[in-house]
Amino acid sequence: MHFTKIRTNAMIKRLLTLLCMQLALCSTSFAANYLTFTAEKDSSAFSIEDHNIKSNIFYSLDNGKTWNKLTDQPVKLAKGKRALLKGGKQDPKPSEENYSNFKMEGAIAASGSVMSLVDGNGEGKTIPYDYCFCKLFENCSSLTKAPELPATTLAEGCYNEMFRFCTGLTKAPELPATTMEKKCYKWMFSECISLTKAPELPATTLEERCYNGMFSECTSLTKAPELPATTLAKECYSNMFYECTSLTQAPELPATTLEERCYNGMFRCCTGLTKAPELPATTLEKECYMYMFRKCTSLTKAPELPATTLAEGCYKWMFSGCTSLTQAPELPATILAEGCYEWMFCECTSLTKTPELPATTLAEGCYRGMFSGCTSLTQAPELPATTMEKGCYTWMFNECISLTKAPNLPATTLAKYCYYKMFIGCTSLTQAPELPATTLAKECYMEMFEGCTSLTQAPELPATVLEYGCYQSMFSKCEKLSRIKIAFTEWGTGTDNWLTGVAENGTFICPKKLPTVYGENFIPEGWKIVNEDTSK
Repeated sequence: MHFTKIRTNAMIKRLLTLLCMQLALCSTSFAANYLTFTAEKDSSAFSIEDHNIKSNIFYSLDNGKTWNKLTDQPVKLAKGKRALLKGGKQDPKPSEENYSNFKMEGAIAASGSVMSLVDGNGEGKTIPYDYCFCKLFENCSSLTKAPELPATTLAEGCYNEMFRFCTGLTKAPELPATTMEKKCYKWMFSECISLTKAPELPATTLEERCYNGMFSECTSLTKAPELPATTLAKECYSNMFYECTSLTQAPELPATTLEERCYNGMFRCCTGLTKAPELPATTLEKECYMYMFRKCTSLTKAPELPATTLAEGCYKWMFSGCTSLTQAPELPATILAEGCYEWMFCECTSLTKTPELPATTLAEGCYRGMFSGCTSLTQAPELPATTMEKGCYTWMFNECISLTKAPNLPATTLAKYCYYKMFIGCTSLTQAPELPATTLAKECYMEMFEGCTSLTQAPELPATVLEYGCYQSMFSKCEKLSRIKIAFTEWGTGTDNWLTGVAENGTFICPKKLPTVYGENFIPEGWKIVNEDTSK
C-alpha cells in the first residue's frame, strides 16, 4: 500500500511537470495574439515590400521560438503550415506615399490581431500613428481571410486601401470603432470582387472622407451596412458603394445635417439598385448629392427632395444616366445656387415629364444640361425668370428629340451664354419661343437651336445692336428654316455661321439700312430680302 502511494505521488508529480511545460510553452508562444498567416495550399508564400519606409516586421515559423526579419524575399509555406508575425516602430512614419505592403502567392488565411505589427503582441486597441496599416494587404489576391482589426481608437488614414484588390477575400473583419478619423476607411475594400457581406459600421461620429470609396467596385456585395450617423462630415460617404452592381437596396440615411460632397457618388453605377433611400435634409451643402445615383439604371423612382435652401452644385449629375427613371421629384426651391441642377437628369431616357421649376432667382449654370439627352421628354417646364445669369440655361434640353414645343422665355435681361445650346439637337421642335430681349449679351443665343431640323420659322429678333457671338450658329443645320426677321442695322461679329444649313429658299426680313451681304455669316444665298421701314 505504501508502494502504491509513492507511485501515485510520482505520477502526479510527472503530470504537474508536463502541465507546467505546456503552460510555459503556451506562455512563450500563444500568450500574444500574433498576426498569423496559414497556407491553404502548397507553394504559398509571403514577403514585404517597402515604399520609402522601413517596415521592421519579423516572422516565426516555429511558434515564436525564433524570429527572422521579413524582407522582399518570399517566405514559403506548405499547406497547413503557419507563420507568426510581429513588428515595432516604423521609420519614417507612414503616409499615403510611404508604406509597406505584403506580397502573397498561393492561398493564405490571416488570423490573429494585426496590432502585433505595432505593439509586438497584438493586445493593443489603439492605433499609434497616422496611416499605420495603409495599403498593408493591397493587391494580395491570395488572401482568403482577413485578420482581426480590434482597434477602437483609430488614426488618420489608418486602414486606407488596406485590402484594396484583395479579390479572394469573401468576408470582411469586424470594425468595432465608433469614432472615425480622417480617411480611416478610405478605399479599404475597393475592388474586393468576392466580398459578399459588409461589416457592421456602428460609428456615429464621422470624419472627413472616412468611408470614401470603402466598398467601391465590390461587385458581389448584396447588402449595405446600416449607417446610423445623423451628423455627417465632408466627403464622408463619397463613392462608398460606387459600382456595387449586386447591391439592390440602399441603407437608410437619416442625416439632416449635411456637409460638402457628403454623398458624392455614393451609389454611382449601382445598376441593381431599385429603390433610393429617403433624403430628409432641407438645407443642402456644396455638391452634397453630386453623382449620388448616376447610372443607377434600375432605379425607377427618385426620392423626395424637400430642400428649399440649395448650395453650389448640390444636385449636380445626381440622377444622370438613370435610364429607368420615369418620374422626377418636386423641386420646390425658388432661389437657386450656382450649378445646383447641373446635368441632374441628363440621359434619363425614360423621363417623360419634368418637375415644375418655380424659381425666379437664378444663378450661374443653375439649369446647365439639366434634361440633356432626355429623349422621351415631350414637354418642357415653365421658366418664369425674367433676369438671366451666366450659362443658366446652357444645354438644358440638348438632344431632347421628342420635345415639340419650347417653354416661354420671358427674360429681358440676358447674360453671357444664358441660352447657349439650350435646344441643340431637338429634332422634333416645330415652334421656337419668343425672345423679347432688346439688349443682348456676349454669346447669349449661341447655337441655341442648332440642329432643330423641324423648325420652320425663327423667332423675331428685336435687338438693334449685336454683341460678340450673340447669334453665332443660332440656327445652324435647321434645314427647314425658311423665315427670319431681325432688327439690327449693322453686321458685326455676332452672326458667324448663324444660318448655315437652313432651307435653300426663304425670306429674310430686315431694316432697309442693313447692308445686303450674302454668305454663311450673313444672308443665305437664294433667300428673298424684304425690307421694313423701322423709322415708323
